[in-house]
Amino acid sequence: MMAALFSCDQDTPVPYTKVKFTVNIYANNLVHIGGYEYFTGGISGIVVYRADMNTFYAYDRACAYDWDYLGRVEMDTAGGLYLIDYHCGSTYNILNGYPIAGPAKQPLRSYNAQLVSDTYLQVSN
Repeated sequence: MMAALFSCDQDTPVPYTKVKFTVNIYANNLVHIGGYEYFTGGISGIVVYRADMNTFYAYDRACAYDWDYLGRVEMDTAGGLYLIDYHCGSTYNILNGYPIAGPAKQPLRSYNAQLVSDTYLQVSN
């Protein structure tokens, strides 16, 4: 019975949930290229990554493979541009949200991340 709690047998789509918030990029780690920050919202929280001066990527932290088993992605702090779910082992490319390793076959749920001024970033769907 214990094994059933930690095994997942299929990809299931991450449910849609309304997301819309604005953040000051100078008030957190998004001020620097390569910076990222976690926010509340979505299904399991949201991670935002700054790729260059004007490009940001935002994804739900719910793993596309095991979100209903509390699978949650984190930034790979070992030096890659990857998001990892340490629960099921799925790894995703931060630049497009698609899986590159592990059991996940579906991409992460992405959100629009647009600068609305020199200071503020809006994340929405």
